[in-house]
Amino acid sequence: MSTQSQKIQSCLNVLEPLMTEKRKARYEEILENRTRHVAMVLEDVYQSRNTSAVMRSADGLGIQDIHMIESYNVWSKNRSVSKGASRWLTLHRHLGAEDPHGACVAKLRESGYRIVATSPHEGGYTPETLPIDKPIAIVMGTEFKGISSRLIPEVDDYVEIPMFGFSESFNISVASAIVMNRVCARVREAGVDAGLSHDEKQYLRLQWAFRSVKRADLILDSSGLQMPIEK
Repeated sequence: MSTQSQKIQSCLNVLEPLMTEKRKARYEEILENRTRHVAMVLEDVYQSRNTSAVMRSADGLGIQDIHMIESYNVWSKNRSVSKGASRWLTLHRHLGAEDPHGACVAKLRESGYRIVATSPHEGGYTPETLPIDKPIAIVMGTEFKGISSRLIPEVDDYVEIPMFGFSESFNISVASAIVMNRVCARVREAGVDAGLSHDEKQYLRLQWAFRSVKRADLILDSSGLQMPIEK
């Protein structure tokens, strides 16, 4: 066991006894259904409530990772919309990067993602036909213009939601939910996702426990421990 793994386990040994068995069982159930095979990328979404709505849908569908490019529009947490979903997700915000677009794309490529952008006009795949054999990062652009010219060259494929009315597009939160729901369902049906590794589950167990137990930082400190991962 690595030093980091030992530190995580030591903190869990202190915090988990303070949680109810029902809460711990719920965590385990959710961890078994969490996926990193599908991730969401939100580029300069103008209205924070739309970002929060996407987070709520992502959490409900088992997606763990949300990448956010906030070059112009910085997300402001909206608990009334997200219902606290952000606390259970891994948010990759790239705020400190000199080039947020480049940092986001580099991280996605490093993790083996194929970058797929939603567009009502570019054609390409639908949520039903999009290849799912490799990890997919689904990009949603700003409400007004979609993805930027800065990100277009990095897109590997496009996905379009079939529409049958006069409207040419869905609201970003609705479009995200439609694509995430079908793609995640197909990933589960096909069995192409091995799920989270043991270390990934341990990381989230501790992070979720820390965010659930009141005064967790003081409790760890009284045991001579410090939180070894992001709070």
